[in-house]
Amino acid sequence: MEQNEYEQIRVLPFFRELSDKELDIVLRKVFTKFYKKGSILFVEGMPGEVLYIVLEGSVIITKKAKDGSEIEIAKLGYGELVGEMSLIDSGPRTATGKTEVDSKLIVITKKSFNEILESDPRIAAKILMELLKVLNKRLRATDKRFENS
Repeated sequence: MEQNEYEQIRVLPFFRELSDKELDIVLRKVFTKFYKKGSILFVEGMPGEVLYIVLEGSVIITKKAKDGSEIEIAKLGYGELVGEMSLIDSGPRTATGKTEVDSKLIVITKKSFNEILESDPRIAAKILMELLKVLNKRLRATDKRFENS
């Protein structure tokens, strides 16, 4: 991994609680990948096995309405997690994710996360705490939207 890419990853909120040594362990299990504009990352209903973190670009999350149209429910940018529920369970995706522009994403597979969990539970616990913070923030935002409707 290039030094510049390492520094980009080092400052992401998701990894802020990890020491340099712990981050090095994690980075051996994950990878970055470039996606062209309009690339489909996952489709609503398919099994979830991958978490993405936006390093560059943005991802649009859509959900199918009952009439078959697509409703944009989120636009996620730098440092934000996409598909985070797939690290917790392998349930079907609840929405579709695609890149809005050319994007570089960190890819964490469920398999690689489970390897970290088995070999380094303290690191996995730190990652899970960050994941819980993200899920909690999103749940509170959803609650607030319903409060105001």
